[in-house]
Amino acid sequence: MTTAASDLGLDTERTQPGRPGRIRSLDGLRAVAVLAVMLFHTASAPLAGGYLGVDLFFVLSGFLIAGILLDESRTSGGISLGDFWLRRARRLAPALLVLLVAISVARIAVPHADAGTWRPEILAALTYTTNWYQIASGSDYFAQFALQSPLLHTWSLAIEEQFYLAFAVLMVLLCTRLTRRRLMQVLIVLALVSAGWMALRAGSDPAWAYYSTGTRVQALLVGAVLAIAVRSPLSSGDIHSRARRTAGWVSGSAILVALAAPIPNAVMLRGGFLIVAVLASVLIWALLGSGVLTTVLSWRPLVALGVISYGVYLWHWPIFLMLGTDREGSLAMQFWAIVLTVAVASLSYVLVEKPLRIGRFTEWPAHRQWGVYAIAAAVVAASTLLPARTPASDSQITWPQASEVPQRIMVGGDSTVLALWKHFPHDEYPDAVVDGPLSLGCGIVDVPYVRQAVVQDPEKCKNWRDVWRQKVAEMSPDVAVIGSTVWDSFDRSIAGATYAPGTAEFDRAFLDGFRQAIDIAGSSGRIPVYVMGQPCMAGEVDEILNDPQRSAKIDALIRSEVSAMPNTHFIDTRAFTCTSDGTAVDAAGAEPLREDGVHWGQHGADVFWSTALSQIVADRGGTTGE
Repeated sequence: MTTAASDLGLDTERTQPGRPGRIRSLDGLRAVAVLAVMLFHTASAPLAGGYLGVDLFFVLSGFLIAGILLDESRTSGGISLGDFWLRRARRLAPALLVLLVAISVARIAVPHADAGTWRPEILAALTYTTNWYQIASGSDYFAQFALQSPLLHTWSLAIEEQFYLAFAVLMVLLCTRLTRRRLMQVLIVLALVSAGWMALRAGSDPAWAYYSTGTRVQALLVGAVLAIAVRSPLSSGDIHSRARRTAGWVSGSAILVALAAPIPNAVMLRGGFLIVAVLASVLIWALLGSGVLTTVLSWRPLVALGVISYGVYLWHWPIFLMLGTDREGSLAMQFWAIVLTVAVASLSYVLVEKPLRIGRFTEWPAHRQWGVYAIAAAVVAASTLLPARTPASDSQITWPQASEVPQRIMVGGDSTVLALWKHFPHDEYPDAVVDGPLSLGCGIVDVPYVRQAVVQDPEKCKNWRDVWRQKVAEMSPDVAVIGSTVWDSFDRSIAGATYAPGTAEFDRAFLDGFRQAIDIAGSSGRIPVYVMGQPCMAGEVDEILNDPQRSAKIDALIRSEVSAMPNTHFIDTRAFTCTSDGTAVDAAGAEPLREDGVHWGQHGADVFWSTALSQIVADRGGTTGE
């Protein structure tokens, strides 16, 4: 914030030497935020609410950006959108482009089982639309069995960039027309509307509620309200020093509790995020004054980490995935992953971010600066046209003739089927249209399930029938491939009692869900439906999924149901995922079938699709191999 120290009555000694507008305690708060996010993303995850570090960033961004625009409007009599957006580009684009170049190179040069799925993710990050891509692909940030993406975390950057574009225009329109009091009232109303929208969408579509710009902008607007409030005459000087210090300790303590406590997602989506944003704004207000808390967060190591926090946030998630410390690994390994992240972010800051932000590059004409960004973006986009490098196959896979494979294939189910959709062999079948209702965290059995002794009945899964019917109507598929191998494997809670596979209560609920899914996907027998059997799993995430007897019982249930329904077929996944004694096989040759013992990787998907498509072609009277 360029003029914060002088405007807010702050001691300039607390700002960084040589940069009077930089507030050291806020850099310390940035460090706390990025540390919370990193710890949340480690396998040990000591901070159950560490994801709220993103919300601290949101409030800080809203506060600082609104302050910049307000100060420019006051001193210059207006706001130059071009200059503002160019400064934002210099701040954000270089580091992101370097990350995207690195991931693009890794995609085409380093064998990775999931590299084939990175193309749309790179393009979404490049265009700052990751949040909308996650909504469109049915992602769930909190899913316990979620697919891993090296660019998932860029959803928050997308929201901030969209905010910068829209909010600057809003400020241009309102700053000269409204008093600051009226402007603050408008922003408060918009923040409440955003929070209300999130609460309304929480039950029907939690992914939308969590990822959409309209619902998440509340935190940025709360920060903007604070920026206006601290510029009022009543807030200047140190009149409220005692109140500030007390508010700082109270809000800071509450935020620490929120970072550490496992607050239910439903609570956060129904007002929790707004409360955290307000607490964060109170804490920021307190940090603008003097006191012990301000001194603590102005500690040099914290400030140093806060200065490079953008790069740390960008690089931590790809590095954690690369090292596997997001899911497993000792505490020492997780520690060194954080150290490596800080080292890479420091290099990014020194070699890329700082030179382009305050070096000679800033003296170039605006069109030349934009031209550099455009060329770099074009290079990244062009790289996505190159084929991804996936591990070479140790086993021979036979593909049916493309002319005999159905053109419109509907896939329906949970995240395991989503993985198969992402890894469909489009190189072999470029004309095939593969789409369908795919939901992370949802099965097709409506009865509440029991996970880790807790009964769960997620509202977001209730409308799956309507979603499936709509997709069938939109696609008019030639064939449907469906399955649900995670959430429908857990015990069911019925009338206060818990029932496992093999009991009449479990089997009845399970078969009822599958009957409905088969009937909808097959348009009451008109469309051939292929149902995935229950594979043997080797996921470290849950002992329930690793139970071979449970797996065999559920597979037998699916077989029995398929045999009784018209135009319905069974795909035997146990043939290539189980040993003779029912334990899991998770590799074919040297290649893993699944990336985490549960979700199919590229090779596992190839094995599945070659099996499934060969069976479909044979049932249609075609040949099964080239």
